[in-house]
Amino acid sequence: MKHFLKPFAPGEDRFANIETTKAENGAPILAEALAYLECRVEQRMECGDHWLLYAIAEKGKVLHQGLTAIHHRKSGSYY
Repeated sequence: MKHFLKPFAPGEDRFANIETTKAENGAPILAEALAYLECRVEQRMECGDHWLLYAIAEKGKVLHQGLTAIHHRKSGSYY
């Protein structure tokens, strides 16, 4: 979804005005998603101004058939 490719301000609600339902674990599922995974976070690591999450996928489901979008970076410092 193009909505998530734009930059967000710190603390801004990234799901504002996006239709969602709740997964069993309470996480939002995007209404337009082709599929989803419910994950349990095992570990978080602070990496500069980002977080790296290690999570275990516990459940998931294909919701709609279709082609997935791919976001490709030319390098680690240029989108």
